[in-house]
Amino acid sequence: MRLLLESVAAGMFVSLVLALAVFIASAQAYAAVPGAGGHGQGALLLQDPSGGREAAPLLFTDVHMSITGMIARVQVQQRFVNPTAEWREGVYLFPLPDNAAVDHLRMHIGERVIQGRIAERNDARRVYEHAKLEGRKTTLVEQERANLFTTNLANIAPGEEVVVAIEYQQTLTYDAGSFSLRFPMAVTPRYVPGAPLESMSASLGTADSPPQMLDADRITPPYVHPRDGWVNPVAITIDLNAGFPLSKLASAYHAVDVDERPGNRYRLKLTDTPVPAVRDFELAWTPNVGSRPAAALFTETRGDKTYALLMALPPAASELADVRAPREVTYIIDTSGSMAGVSIVQAREALLMALERLRPGDRFNVIEFNSTTTPLFTAPVPVAEMTLRQARVFVSGLTARGGTEMLPALKAALTDDLRSGSASSLTRQVVFLTDGAVGNEDEILRLIHRQIGDRRLFTIGIGPAPNSFFMSRAAKFGRGTFTFIGDVREVKDKMSALFRKIEAPALTDISVIWPGGADVSPDLVPDLYTGEPVVVTASFPTGSGNGNVAISGRRGDSTWGTLLPLTVGAGEPGVGVSWARAKIDALMDAGRQGAPQSEIRAAVLDVALAHHLVSKYTSLVAVDVTVSKPVDTAAIQTSLPHNVPEGLTFVGGMPRTATPAPLLIVIGFCALFLALAIAALRGLALRFTR
Repeated sequence: MRLLLESVAAGMFVSLVLALAVFIASAQAYAAVPGAGGHGQGALLLQDPSGGREAAPLLFTDVHMSITGMIARVQVQQRFVNPTAEWREGVYLFPLPDNAAVDHLRMHIGERVIQGRIAERNDARRVYEHAKLEGRKTTLVEQERANLFTTNLANIAPGEEVVVAIEYQQTLTYDAGSFSLRFPMAVTPRYVPGAPLESMSASLGTADSPPQMLDADRITPPYVHPRDGWVNPVAITIDLNAGFPLSKLASAYHAVDVDERPGNRYRLKLTDTPVPAVRDFELAWTPNVGSRPAAALFTETRGDKTYALLMALPPAASELADVRAPREVTYIIDTSGSMAGVSIVQAREALLMALERLRPGDRFNVIEFNSTTTPLFTAPVPVAEMTLRQARVFVSGLTARGGTEMLPALKAALTDDLRSGSASSLTRQVVFLTDGAVGNEDEILRLIHRQIGDRRLFTIGIGPAPNSFFMSRAAKFGRGTFTFIGDVREVKDKMSALFRKIEAPALTDISVIWPGGADVSPDLVPDLYTGEPVVVTASFPTGSGNGNVAISGRRGDSTWGTLLPLTVGAGEPGVGVSWARAKIDALMDAGRQGAPQSEIRAAVLDVALAHHLVSKYTSLVAVDVTVSKPVDTAAIQTSLPHNVPEGLTFVGGMPRTATPAPLLIVIGFCALFLALAIAALRGLALRFTR
């Protein structure tokens, strides 16, 4: 009898597991095998509200970058193709660099080109919706985050192709002797506190919007399961005018063909074109030693305003003169579901390497977070053989699971109550390893601003497509630096470079003084670490910029300063746009730090409208004059899905990033039912044995 009852219980358990499998499978998006539809992309099928499958618009992206001096000018062409028999409206969330200044929009319909115009966000949305109802083709580009944008394209006819061309400009990164830029191609799923990601759908967003984050549905697109192939192929070509001989030119994560041309010019393109949009593209180039710039000044005059972009590299700290001061370091490591796969491996390797750099006299702690926060010690402890051994065991056993509840972990690291017994004389640092896959960035940045105190926050972006906007902003608010590790093979080199920064004294109290009347961004230059330059933009009345720019700073007990004549500035188109984007960034940061939102909005509108830039409060809209869709025919709205970033784990119909609430509810009920059934069977068994 006991064997019979156990067999019944086992059968019930298997049935429940199968029911869960059906639940999981029903929430997936589907795509045909790559190669069936050209460009390595098949006909995409998404689940419709009735449970069936419907074809969705296809997307192909062509990117062309033109790089000169400190500025990259980039055109992104999004080709929307409607393979269905229905009129469609495509909605596509896409990433751009966090310092991208989006300033042009064109809609190509056959041979015709419709130029976009800038407008206040609400006004642009009204223009778009009105044109859509009238049956005219129309495009709207909106900013969701500084590095996330949405393209809406209405009234795509059956079988039709429409091209949306977006242009942006970005200032290059210069660090440790090399220039670099990143073009993000994938969106790591964002965790939304209070509203976990639900299963995949073809709707605009896949997360409910909690009260503290009303736009959650706008930053949570659907995803295609990796086994069904990939979508959204990307082709990239680059024209690089380096201006000096190079000792190194390399793409970190994609193979490129390089055509070297006269005059230190290079044409690059992806070797395997197109590629799936599954990880960010990064390009870096290093000048020959004798060609490395110590300072550079670029100017542009537009009407009665002159704009300037300044880069100056302070001398490196003397390794002989500087003695490494004892430190108190708190390591925060993200072990949420979005870190599953290659990301958690990279994070563990990086953290183990960081532990090896600790020295006697230092204090440290390790804080793990996912849905909960787990500190290794209740407060930072002295470095000793026993504490390091405990830390290595703790870190080696970390696995990725659960949600991304980042706020409690940062509160724990930035609260002095947890640090009872720590010496105030120590240099206090927080090293934060995460993919930054959160949607409540502003809430977290406000916390850092309030509680950072005398600490320095160093962020390490982990994985194929980290949230670089949040990571770089968090480092700025924490007066530290941002390091990007996209591959486990980079851990040693990238972490060694970071150690050189955080173990040497920073350049502080930096002052940049321009001739009178200049509007400077940023107005306060952040602390700089070894290999980092001063980068500042300024606007001043034309003709008033004669004289020198004075730059100074302190490193420990020594001072550094230099003068740079404004007359040496080289003419460079686009400097005005760089200033405008930097000005908007500074205004938005002021809002996060408590400035009145009404004042910030008005100031951002003034700059964005004057310089034709997309911002939180402005959008680009283009409208065709020709009515193409019958008024009585509805266009089906479809949110175009994304690929799961390379190396991330796809579980239960979604990439692992948050707690799948509907699935957990089903699991909970099933577990409860199973427990009740087993209890009932045990009671029945007892009656049989009596």
